[in-house]
Amino acid sequence: LESNRLALEEMSVAAEQLPDPLLKLGLVSLPTDSFDLGQEAMTQIQLGMVQKFPRGKSRSLRSEQIGLKSQGLSEMARDQKLRIVLSVREQYLEVAKQKYLASINAEAITAFSDVADITQDYYATGRVHQQDVLQAAVELARVEDRATRIAQDEEQARARLAMWIGDSAWRDLEDSWPQFDHLSSADAIKNGLKEHPRVQVQQKNIFAAETGVELARQKYKPEFALDLTYGGRAGTNPDGSPRTDLLTLMVVMDVPLFHKNRQDRLVAAQVAESSAAMFSRDDILRRMGSEVDFHFAAYERLQERIKLFENKLLPEAAFSSEASFGAYQSSIEDLTTLLRTRITEFDLQLEHARLQAEALKTQARLLYLEGE
Repeated sequence: LESNRLALEEMSVAAEQLPDPLLKLGLVSLPTDSFDLGQEAMTQIQLGMVQKFPRGKSRSLRSEQIGLKSQGLSEMARDQKLRIVLSVREQYLEVAKQKYLASINAEAITAFSDVADITQDYYATGRVHQQDVLQAAVELARVEDRATRIAQDEEQARARLAMWIGDSAWRDLEDSWPQFDHLSSADAIKNGLKEHPRVQVQQKNIFAAETGVELARQKYKPEFALDLTYGGRAGTNPDGSPRTDLLTLMVVMDVPLFHKNRQDRLVAAQVAESSAAMFSRDDILRRMGSEVDFHFAAYERLQERIKLFENKLLPEAAFSSEASFGAYQSSIEDLTTLLRTRITEFDLQLEHARLQAEALKTQARLLYLEGE
């Protein structure tokens, strides 16, 4: 994009210049009976130059139009940078989420290993049946299998992150979730969408199309050309004096009289292109406004769920799990109840980590829409 933008900037400068002059060289009124340059007074060796002057303000308008397209590419590059930042943030958060899941699952492996060991000891003393031993072993195998799946997901997330940051994607991450800048309100984000690079690309296209309309209207104006010719003559006049050389200066212009199926059609085409660019900009604004509402609603609901998990679900699940473990040791509760409470506790912890990651991803998407 940057190379294309630089190319358009150079073309913008070139478009404003006058066309290169034309050089003329030739023979005029050469007698065919003798091909003698001095035989006839009308015979000339002509050397001339023709300079064309494009219609009206077409040069400056064409330069302006190309410059606007260059600015559009610049805005497109800005949007591409924002998209890359968003992709890096999302993949980084995915890696961080998998690390949190792995940490929680490691605690689950330890907890279910303890349950399996205790159940094995109880079986040896006759307090439980063999079915309990097998059930505890199955639950331990399930969390061990989940550890393998989490490791696979983390490696894949790091591989996707490496597309953007290279080998740095494989380094150790910080143990805490990343913190983003303060998030603006939905109305503030939507009010600033007109300045977003994605919208500005379309705005530059509108300006370029409007300039194209003015450029097409220049077709109604005549195009001029200046023709300066020097004619050298050989031979002598009847009185013996040398023939005088001749200098010719002419102004040439075209007259756009039949414009119904040419100039009128060109203007109509440019007007339609300008309207299409405006419709495209308005469509993008509507879609981006909808994205703001969608992500903001999701972000608020995620925050509510996170608070519910932290204030109620996680503490109560931890208390229930500890109570069940104590009751199982005292032979008050059976193994099934203990396993169910432990599974619920760690499933809620895993879901809490997923909610935190999704909330941060949603915040990153809103920051993209904000242009941050």
